[in-house]
Amino acid sequence: MPKKEETQQVPYSKEQMFDLVSNINDYKLFLPWCNDSKIINKVEFEDYEIVIADLEIGYDQFVYTYRSEVKLSKDKSSINVKNLDGPFKYLTNEWKFIEIEENFSEVQFNIDFELNLSLLDILMKNFFNLAFQRMVSAFIERAKEIY
Repeated sequence: MPKKEETQQVPYSKEQMFDLVSNINDYKLFLPWCNDSKIINKVEFEDYEIVIADLEIGYDQFVYTYRSEVKLSKDKSSINVKNLDGPFKYLTNEWKFIEIEENFSEVQFNIDFELNLSLLDILMKNFFNLAFQRMVSAFIERAKEIY
């Protein structure tokens, strides 16, 4: 269903941007319509870490919590997310962090999702489209604040 892709070059290192995106507990501080965010579990592997996290997203009476599995590469080059539970039939997204030069990198974000079909979900489709359009810019604004 909806697929979104965005690429931005930013005046921050790939490690800084990776750290920012992987800090799920802070999403509630700056992501639009993210009411709560928390890591439920972490498991370390040789080349990556798997995190299970909950995000509460919504506005007014439309509030959903969804659980995702987040795969964080140890070399800080990528983050892959897939939906485990919540209002999505499926959701996958991928972040790639590419070093261009010292303290300058490219951030690539893509997302593919489909909501469970119901009248409420159809109404929420526009909300989710708007929220995902603002995701990358929200992370860049947050980087400006903390770096």
